Amino acid sequence: MFKVHAASLAVALLCAAAAPQAASEPGRAESSLDWVARSYSTPEQLARFLNARLTFQEDLSLFGQADYWQTPEEVLVRGRGDCEDYALLANDLLKRQGKKSFVFSLYGPKGYAHTVCIFVEDGRYNLLNQDRLVRTRAASLEELAGKLCRDWEWGAVAERNGHRGRAVRILRRVSLTTR
Repeated sequence: MFKVHAASLAVALLCAAAAPQAASEPGRAESSLDWVARSYSTPEQLARFLNARLTFQEDLSLFGQADYWQTPEEVLVRGRGDCEDYALLANDLLKRQGKKSFVFSLYGPKGYAHTVCIFVEDGRYNLLNQDRLVRTRAASLEELAGKLCRDWEWGAVAERNGHRGRAVRILRRVSLTTR
């Protein structure tokens, strides 16, 4: 059984209670995620929300397993998660705001692995790295990957598949060395 972070549970319950009826569907209450997306409508505001409401905690200590991808709802209620949980929640909220975004996992030497939420603004790639907004203004995913990890080897646009991640697009680093 997991412990629920009391402050985050209170926020989720307040969000649900304060959320007005959804205008697009009369008679249906707006979800907590919709309310958060509407209330924190810029990447800057969203980063501040993530910083104030979430605490980083590894899956092993939270769930007793090495990898567990929570749903955005689970992250909001628990108030805890690791890098992919932050990325999944941020991605969901940005999509609800109508922004083009996705989850991106990056891998490098010596076991480097990290997941972030990437969003496109003015044709350029930027990211929410856990609770930090980073406006890389990268022209490509490869450029953005190099800013995250100089020695990156490969990356993947990813999505939740149950409580695991699944690559939907693989990005391999092109070696600049010749034989």
